[in-house]
Amino acid sequence: MAITFEEFTAQLNGSIFWKEFTFSQNQFSPRPGQELELADSFVWLGETAFVIQMKERAKPTDDPGVEGRWFKDAVRRKAVSQVKDSVRFLKEHETISIANGRGQRYDVRGSDLRHIEKVVLYAAGPSLPDECRRIQYHDSETAGFIHIFERSDYSLVVKMLAVPDEVRRYLQYREKALVELRAIKTAVVESDILAAYMSDENIPTPSSHKHLDRLVDDADHVDLSVIMNRLADHIQNPDHSGDYARILLEFAKLPRSAWRAARERLDLSIGAAKNEHFEKPYRFYFPETDCSFMFAPFPPGKPTTGQEGEQARTIGLQNLTAAAKYLSKARRGIGVVVSKDGEFLHLDWCLIDEPWMHDPEFDAHLASNSPFRDIREKRMNGYYFVNG
Repeated sequence: MAITFEEFTAQLNGSIFWKEFTFSQNQFSPRPGQELELADSFVWLGETAFVIQMKERAKPTDDPGVEGRWFKDAVRRKAVSQVKDSVRFLKEHETISIANGRGQRYDVRGSDLRHIEKVVLYAAGPSLPDECRRIQYHDSETAGFIHIFERSDYSLVVKMLAVPDEVRRYLQYREKALVELRAIKTAVVESDILAAYMSDENIPTPSSHKHLDRLVDDADHVDLSVIMNRLADHIQNPDHSGDYARILLEFAKLPRSAWRAARERLDLSIGAAKNEHFEKPYRFYFPETDCSFMFAPFPPGKPTTGQEGEQARTIGLQNLTAAAKYLSKARRGIGVVVSKDGEFLHLDWCLIDEPWMHDPEFDAHLASNSPFRDIREKRMNGYYFVNG
């Protein structure tokens, strides 16, 4: 079954950014009788948003001149103008009500957004001139830097990066790189920029894409999306809000290196729970978002079901999450406890979100009876490459 460009992008963004943060039903009515559209696609990650406009060549011709004129009118003029409108709407309207990929409606406040990434996607026919395909951005006096992607390039980028915050970081790197490359009159393709970003090059070169041949595919050691998609059924939140999207958002704000750290500790906890082996809880702290993360296997030999078992899981989860948060002096703390129930596993999650406050009694308790192993600072890479 064929799908439209908009449906393709909605599915792609929903799989990478999660449906909770992807919005494709973006019509809003600021006043009776007036209907506007915020954007073709809108991704909202806390203080960061992605405004995306799309243009597809419905009936391409074999004439490069005709296709070039379509690109100039539809992509460089109309889509860019729509992006400018999106930015203006966010400034002019106090709130804009839109629905995400799960049908949940939220009010977006432009004043809460610190970063707005602006993107134009296009799907052209094969006769589009190369000089059009080489246009990778538009610099607007009013809206700033606007990324321009051909559909296949955008798909490559988000599938390769596969972590919401990595896409944000990539777009910031891409903007800086393209501005510098223009100054030195050097042309690169999208895979050059992508490979340069993943391998920590200061600036892409026309040969940077060769690094992708040496990229290690270790998604099984990093990916959290399958687990996160089941999160709503397994949350135990101390404030009883049930807002699992807040936990998702904290993971969405992490780079790939932190996903690797989370997946490693989660896998260790799952392994210990499966084997009914006692292990101390694991934890780490990510300073950029001021959030601690705690992962623990439930102690073997204790009941995990029934009223007694469920209460023990909940209390243990909340206490360990609070302790990890306190030791990190973090604003927020996320915790997960893994327990075994016959052939099945329970993964219970919670979020504590409150300002850190010094507690001498808690200090004394943790000093004499800390449930955690010692920790140390450690650098973890987001991507690994085979030596060439």
